[in-house]
Amino acid sequence: MDDENIIFRYTRENAIDDGVLVAITEQIEETGIRVPTVITGHLHQVLEDIPKTSAGQDYRGRLHDVLWMTFLKLKAMQAIRNDEFPALVDVIIDGRKQTLWAVVDGDGLTIMFPEDY
Repeated sequence: MDDENIIFRYTRENAIDDGVLVAITEQIEETGIRVPTVITGHLHQVLEDIPKTSAGQDYRGRLHDVLWMTFLKLKAMQAIRNDEFPALVDVIIDGRKQTLWAVVDGDGLTIMFPEDY
């Protein structure tokens, strides 16, 4: 596409600067994910808002659960040569199963609630 016809471009970096996306690339090293990764601001807020009844939980642990389940899903898709996205990732958050979307594109990996799309 010819750049002279572009009126406005909202990039991944713009979305990170605005808080729409949260870069978590540093935390992914322990899970085996090897691409730049972001989560939506909405998912970040859910992981950060820990109810008092959820003893022993913290943001880092909850994020690790999301990343680990995403890694396992992507690895399983690779094993069966399935590249259909969004990948549906089930994870338990606050005692309830949540289904997240994982999307891989030219910018990396984005993890979100379906309504964040």
